[in-house]
Amino acid sequence: MEFAELKELVVSPAVIRKNSFAIAKEICSFYSSHVDDQAAQDIVLRALEQRVNFGKSKDVLDALAREIGLFPYLDPTRLSAMDQIAYEMHRFGEQGKQVFHVRQNAVFQVLLQKKNVILSAPPSFGKSLLIDALILQQMHDNVLIVVPTIALIDETRRRLVPKVREAYKVITHHSQIPARRNIFIYTQERVVEQPPLEHLDLLVIDEFYKLNPDREDDERWAKLNAVLYQYAKKATQIYLLGPNVGEIDPALLRSLKPEVFDEEYRTVAAEVHDETKNPVPLVRLVELCRSLTDPTIIFCSSPEKAMLVAKELIAGGIRASSPESEAAAAWVAKTYHPEWHFGLALRQGIGVHHGRIPRSLAQFLVRAFDECQIQFLVCTSTLIEGVNTKARNMIIFDHTIDRKNIDRFTFNNIMGRSGRMGRYFVGHVYLFHDAPQDELPRIEVPAFSQTDAASDILLMRLEETELTDASRERLRRFREQNLVPYELLRENDIDPESQLKLAAEIKENLEKYAPSLRWRTIPRWEDLLLTCQLIWRHFDGRRKAGHSASSPDQLAYFLNKLKSTPSTHDWIHSQYLYWKDADRAVTKILDFYRLWAGVHFPRLLRILDRIQKHLLGTVGKEPGDYELFATKVQNLFLPPFVADLDEYGIPLELARKLAPQLAGSESLDELFQKVRQMDLRKTDLERFERQIIEIARAEM
Repeated sequence: MEFAELKELVVSPAVIRKNSFAIAKEICSFYSSHVDDQAAQDIVLRALEQRVNFGKSKDVLDALAREIGLFPYLDPTRLSAMDQIAYEMHRFGEQGKQVFHVRQNAVFQVLLQKKNVILSAPPSFGKSLLIDALILQQMHDNVLIVVPTIALIDETRRRLVPKVREAYKVITHHSQIPARRNIFIYTQERVVEQPPLEHLDLLVIDEFYKLNPDREDDERWAKLNAVLYQYAKKATQIYLLGPNVGEIDPALLRSLKPEVFDEEYRTVAAEVHDETKNPVPLVRLVELCRSLTDPTIIFCSSPEKAMLVAKELIAGGIRASSPESEAAAAWVAKTYHPEWHFGLALRQGIGVHHGRIPRSLAQFLVRAFDECQIQFLVCTSTLIEGVNTKARNMIIFDHTIDRKNIDRFTFNNIMGRSGRMGRYFVGHVYLFHDAPQDELPRIEVPAFSQTDAASDILLMRLEETELTDASRERLRRFREQNLVPYELLRENDIDPESQLKLAAEIKENLEKYAPSLRWRTIPRWEDLLLTCQLIWRHFDGRRKAGHSASSPDQLAYFLNKLKSTPSTHDWIHSQYLYWKDADRAVTKILDFYRLWAGVHFPRLLRILDRIQKHLLGTVGKEPGDYELFATKVQNLFLPPFVADLDEYGIPLELARKLAPQLAGSESLDELFQKVRQMDLRKTDLERFERQIIEIARAEM
C-alpha cells in the first residue's frame, strides 16, 4: 500500500476501529520497505495520534515507535525488558522525568564529551531541550546562551529557572551581579555592550543561521559574528543550534572543529492544506477559523498586516475567549485605549503578537495560548523565530517578511511550528500562497571567512594578527585619519564612516556647536534639539524605531515630554486627539518607549558623548557629559530598573504603580527581592495585576 492510501486510512477513527489489525499490518509492511525514509516515520506518527482507536493493535504501534526511536511517546510500563533498557538509556533530568528520542540522544552523547556541536534540525526536533539537559549535568560553571530576541530571553529564562535555581544564578540583565556559577541569557547586543566574561565554559548560540549576512540587518549579524569570534577561543565548549540549513561556512568548521548534525528527524507529522485558490483570502481566513477548534497560529508579514487580520477576525465574529483573556482585555482597554485592536481582539480570545507589543503582554499571550485561554494567535516573524508554542494549526497567510518573499528556509521554520511533541502528533498547515522552491541557504560567517560581506565594524573587532591583507587594507583609512582615534571608533561599535561624518560636522561647526554640546545632567531644549538633529542625521534616525518619531524635532519633543513621566494612558490619549486613530496613537507611544527611549537614543547619545568629549577636549574646551541623561531616558525617568520589569512579565504601567515601593534598588537583583517580598494584600491592585505579579515573581 502506498503512503497516500495509508494516510487516508489513519484519518478516520471509525475505519481504524473496524480494521485496526489490518491497518497496523499495512503500516508494518510500509515501514519494513521504507526503513530509512521519512515517510515511514510520518505514517507511524499519524497512526500514533489515533492510538486509542487501535484497540489491541496498539502494541504494534508502540513497537514501531520503539523501532523508530520515538521514546518520548512510549509508556515504559508496557515495554519488554530489552525495550525498557533502551528506554532508560534515553531518560535524563531530575528523576528521569524527561526522555530523548533516538537522534536527540545521539547529539547529547557527543555534547557530554564536551565536543563542539552544530545541530541543524526541524523545529519539532527538541534542540533547546538539549541545552537544558547539558546544563543539568552541571559540567560547566559559566554558561552563555545567546538568543536573537528578548522574547527568547524570556522563554529560556522561564524554562531554565525552575530546573537550575539551586545550582546556578540565571542572569539576563547587565545590572545583575554574577555568582560562582551562572547562566547568562543575552541577545548579541547585550553581550557586546558589557565587559567580556573572563571565564566561559559553554557558549550556546540559538538560531545560529543569523550569523549569515543575508538573514539580518548589518548591525545584528555583525554583533552575533563578533560574539562567536570573541568566545570561540575562550569557551571550553560551543553548541550552535538552529533550523535546517544548507552548506556551513568551511572557515567556521575549520575554526570550531565541531561535530555537525544535519537532522531530518521529526517528532510530528505535517498535513498541508492548499488555500491558494481562494479569490478573497481574508473572507476564507475567517471561514477557516470558524471551523477550527484547536490552538491556531496565523502568520502575517508585518504588524500592520497582523492588525488587519485581527480586525477581520473580530468583525467576522470569531470568539474563543476565556475569563482570563476577558479580564486581561479589560485591563488593556483601561490602561491603553478602549479602541486599540489588541484589546478588542483579546476580548474575543484572539492574541496579536509582534515586536510592537509590550514584552510583558507578549509573554502573557504565549502563556495564555499554551494554556488554551485564547485559541488564535496572530503573529509575525518575532514569534516564529524560536519561541515554542503548543499550536496544532499553522495558517501561513502571507508569503513575505519586510516586503521580501519568504524563502524555503523561513517557510520550513514557520511550517514547523505546527504540531507539538507529546501533544499534537499531526500539525495542520494551511497555505494561502504557494510554498517556495529555492534551495536552503549557505551559512557564511564573515568573522571567520573575512569575505567582502564582512562590515567595517566587524573587521575592527577582529584581532590584528588574524586580519587578512585585504581586511587590513579596508581598515587602513580608519587608522590613518586623525579626526577620531581608531580605538574610539572601535569602542563605539557602530559604522565608523557614520562616526567620522558626525565628527566632521561637529569640528566644522565647533564654535557654533560647542555651547550646546557641553551640557551636563539634563539638557536645555536647544541643547537637546541639536543633540537629536546630530543623531538623526548621522545614525539613520528616519529608519529607526518604527517611525515613532518622524523628525529630530519630534524626537526632542518626545524626550522632553518623557521627563515629566506622563502615564501611558494620558500620553496615548493626547496622541489620539491628534491622530483620531487609537491604533496609530498606541503604536506611536509604545514604539517610542520600547525603541527610541529603551534602546536607540541612550546608545547613540553615549556614542555622541564620547565623540564630543574627544573633539572638545583636543581644543581645550570643556566637554559635556551625557551619561546621567542617557540613563534617565533608558529608565523612562522612573527609579532605576523599574522599567526593566516589563521584560520580566510586569507591564510598565503596572510597574509605575509599584515604583514607590521599589525605589532605591541598587541592582536588578535587589529589585527582584523587593517584588518577591511585596505584600500584595496591601496594594491597590486589580485581580489581573495581582495574577501577573504572582506569575512574574515565581519566575524571578
